[in-house]
Amino acid sequence: MLVAAFPKWTFAEVNSIELDITSTHVVSEAEKIRLLPRNTTENLRAQGTGTTLVTGVEVNQTDSGLEVILQTSAGEKLVPLILPEGNNLVIDLLDATLALPMGDEFRETNPAPGIAEIAMSQLDDSSIRLTISGEQNVPSAEVIPSQQNLVLRVTPEATAQTEPDEEIEIISTRTEEPISRVPRSVTVIEREEIEQQEALSDNLPDILGQTVPGFGPPSQSASNRGQSLRGRQPQVLIDGIPTESNRRAFQNLRSIDPNAIERIEVIRGANAVFGAEAAGGTINIITRDFIDEPFTASTSLTLGPRISLSDFSDSFGGEVSQFLAGGDEDVDYLLSLAYSQTGDTFDAEGDRIPVGRSQGLDNLETFNVLGKLGVNITEEQRLQFALNHFSDVQDDPTLPDPALDDIEERVKARSLDNGEIEIDDSPGRKDTIASVRYTNDDLLGSQVQILGFYQQFLSRTIPQDNRDTFFNSVSRTEINTEKLGARVQVDTPIIDELDLLWGADYLNESVENPLTVFDPETFEDSGGQEFDTVDELFFSPPYDVNSLGLFAQLRWDAQDWLSFSGGLRYEQIELAVDDYSLLDTPGLGTVEGGNIDIDDVVFNLGTTVDLTDELNLFANFSQGFSATDFGRILRFPPTGFISVENSIDITEPVKIDSYELGLRGEWDKIQFSVAGFYTESEFGENVRQSDDGAFLVLERSPTRTYGFEAALDYQPADAWQLGTSFSWTEGESNPEDDGEDDYIALSSLDIQPLKVTAYVENLTLPRWRNRLQLLVVGSRDRAFEDGVDELDIDSYATFDFISSLNLGRGTLTLGIQNLLDKQYFPVDSQVQDENSENAAALGRTFSLGYRFNW
Repeated sequence: MLVAAFPKWTFAEVNSIELDITSTHVVSEAEKIRLLPRNTTENLRAQGTGTTLVTGVEVNQTDSGLEVILQTSAGEKLVPLILPEGNNLVIDLLDATLALPMGDEFRETNPAPGIAEIAMSQLDDSSIRLTISGEQNVPSAEVIPSQQNLVLRVTPEATAQTEPDEEIEIISTRTEEPISRVPRSVTVIEREEIEQQEALSDNLPDILGQTVPGFGPPSQSASNRGQSLRGRQPQVLIDGIPTESNRRAFQNLRSIDPNAIERIEVIRGANAVFGAEAAGGTINIITRDFIDEPFTASTSLTLGPRISLSDFSDSFGGEVSQFLAGGDEDVDYLLSLAYSQTGDTFDAEGDRIPVGRSQGLDNLETFNVLGKLGVNITEEQRLQFALNHFSDVQDDPTLPDPALDDIEERVKARSLDNGEIEIDDSPGRKDTIASVRYTNDDLLGSQVQILGFYQQFLSRTIPQDNRDTFFNSVSRTEINTEKLGARVQVDTPIIDELDLLWGADYLNESVENPLTVFDPETFEDSGGQEFDTVDELFFSPPYDVNSLGLFAQLRWDAQDWLSFSGGLRYEQIELAVDDYSLLDTPGLGTVEGGNIDIDDVVFNLGTTVDLTDELNLFANFSQGFSATDFGRILRFPPTGFISVENSIDITEPVKIDSYELGLRGEWDKIQFSVAGFYTESEFGENVRQSDDGAFLVLERSPTRTYGFEAALDYQPADAWQLGTSFSWTEGESNPEDDGEDDYIALSSLDIQPLKVTAYVENLTLPRWRNRLQLLVVGSRDRAFEDGVDELDIDSYATFDFISSLNLGRGTLTLGIQNLLDKQYFPVDSQVQDENSENAAALGRTFSLGYRFNW
């Protein structure tokens, strides 16, 4: 993400206002100056103005900068209204009157580097104006509430814009480093943007689809199966903890509520810095953390999202979230809670949207809790405990009508017109991650981090009538996994310009993939509404995966304008499985279990070059490594697969070579990035429909992907922001693998069509901001013409609108998704060959939310 040049404003009513104007000027406490004496409360009340009386001003110089305190009479409140004007930060105090003992105005020149003047005077009969003038640019401001007062930290923007990249440091390279020193494409989605996009959708895959170049467009589904990153699946981390299972569920992006997220770092392109499974890149979700205040809290109330005006009552839903944090220099804590319920979803024609192959977003009851407890053992040592639990329960999913599958022409999926379904365990997912993290900033001169974690994951799909397929049953699948892991990393400075990062990662995962079978007569008699369990088999046999990774990574800042990074990683993966019968039915054949080991070494090498102070060139070669989805091979092994240990050739890892060249630019009003990439792998992991369409199978063949990405942001004036992004990816495989250059297109499940986004944002009034954004998804017919997909992909375009108003102590936000109420079909629906899975997208929907600090 390119960071916008607008300051961040929040508003509050308080008994006094404390302005902390941060600068690089350092002075001692002895330099504290009292400019004006305080009046007594009795004298203030005697004036009888009827408004809040500002009775004194204090300016304190501290080690951290400049502090200004506006004193008021006891019990009154001030309402600040903040607006940038040219190089000035104007703060109007409503319903307030100056009552200074030494005159009717206050003025102080050159109080700190970058700040030319602080002035305060009576604006009219009922308001005061405080003006903070920057020397070169308008200062930026952030209001932070505390127990005693409201802290407004103001930073001279000229200082902040000198080296913009240096202020944004990412940790998804396992150490903090500025974007300008990362030799690959990076997108950072800050909390402010997450909150903004949450007005349209609380579904994280959709938020990323709207904001990240190279990531597939929003699918409006709980699954991110149809959203690849540069044509390959990304590794998803939560605070550096891997969430993906070897038994791919494609639901790891929906493992945390957006209210619990501080920012998201997306590093595009295959890499193995964090370990296996990063074929398309790394998405590191960084949770909210302790704020350096004794106590802070915020509450969010939302009506929606996905409320349709065509059926307000049936689509009705809402969310409430609460955030608390506090502590001192020894112990700190954090608690984030979110609970939501959603109703039915409706398309632009007013029809209910049934769920397809993936779980939908209708009729969900969602709960998320994030808790952290930190203990600072010494100044260098810290211990932190964390727990994140997320659950989705779909009590009454809108089932599709399977009768449409008998129609040869392409038609829209429709829902069965029935009441609530009856089933023992509702569809949904649960994901729990507990971790303990120890850090030492100076252990024999090195920074050390030790992380231990435990994860338990459950995904339960919606029952389907599979009687005309290989399964010959009304059934559904589950994925149950348990993971136990540890990560150790050491950052050792060799010389001032050269650092070595080294360490080890260990992970043990146990996977179960049961198949629940339901009574077909009950299903028929109820019209597809009731599901009585009659048997439980396994979809794929239980198995364990153990992995160990050893890594070393060097970073060398050869010059102020030139840096290099490179390293290697050794990865060993072991599969262990007992003897089993296919689909737990002896008549279908028996496979001899056993243990197999896969290991390999992967490398990376990259460089960044500052062509000028504003232009940054980067080039990168990296290798990614991942084990194939063992569950798909074990449950539907190819011909001749009778022994796990004797069939190691089909379980070769996916090893990807990735090449990238890009350019970043950063000026005061323009920021841009462009990049081209190419990847290739001898063994791919391409998913296609089985011959009878009953399930997805793996195709292991040489695979290559390539593409181009660009992003541009422009701030033509203080109140305006504009931006656009462009993503084009293409990919091919060679199924015959006969040495000939006979490549065919990859499925649109893996390669999403061209994607273009654009937005215009305006500070229409001092408290009112509006944003209009566009999403364009192109057409794609290569996979259809090559016989890989049953259908081609049609293009579509949608507009969304977001409006926010600073009101009282918080912000009121209105979000309208699909503003023009256009009827269209997401890529994830179009690529399905069954009419019952060709679900239309959401029509015009809205949400209304209010978020406030206290």
